[in-house]
Amino acid sequence: MVTIFPLSQDNMLGFTLDGEVDEPGMRKLLMAVEAKVVTHGKVRLLGNIKNVGGFASYQAFWNTVKAKRELWEKIEKYAILTDHGWLSTLSGGIDFLTPRMEVKTFALNEGELAHRWLTQDTEAPTTSEGVRVVDLANERLLGLAIVGKLYPVDYDRINVLVEEKVRHHGKARLLIEVVSTEALSIRTLWEDLKASMKLYKDLERVAIIGDQSWLKTSVKLSDLLTPGLELAAFSSTEHQRAIAWLD
Repeated sequence: MVTIFPLSQDNMLGFTLDGEVDEPGMRKLLMAVEAKVVTHGKVRLLGNIKNVGGFASYQAFWNTVKAKRELWEKIEKYAILTDHGWLSTLSGGIDFLTPRMEVKTFALNEGELAHRWLTQDTEAPTTSEGVRVVDLANERLLGLAIVGKLYPVDYDRINVLVEEKVRHHGKARLLIEVVSTEALSIRTLWEDLKASMKLYKDLERVAIIGDQSWLKTSVKLSDLLTPGLELAAFSSTEHQRAIAWLD
């Protein structure tokens, strides 16, 4: 069941998910988000995830949200309160995030901390060195190394690089090497990329390299939820294997 509740600032909104996702509750949530967007332009959201009826229910929740993407892109900060460890992991494998949204997960008893985080203002830089191009000695492939925290300007640059590959080769094949764990502190890199790419449907294969313990699980889940695109995860010692798979 989905219920909504007010927060201390007018540009903030809270909701609770307790059990199965219900259509009336989701409708009220989306209407409340829309009202905040109309009034304030942007909204900050607090999700109190008490009980979830399993992965299917969680997926249904975000599938409903995706249908209102024009609203979701107006959410600038999203705090998740949950004691479900599996849910924190899955948050990196569900297609709901955008690079314009800051997301952070808290325990259920950290409501005050989450609220304080929501009230804080942050400014994204106009320049960043969070991503670097890696020469893969193959014109068909695009190699990227994530070496720091990513900002919208980084995603814009990635978008341009992908568009260039699509223009010359019809489809893009992408290798992403995760060097810095800071860049994935909220485990949303891949979802941000998916949301930011204008030509996402023209991606053919994506190999993600990294030694983070949750990486392969997240990639497998994303693979299940992105039909038509092949995804694979490799360790940092498997560069050549990843390139061979892409080619």
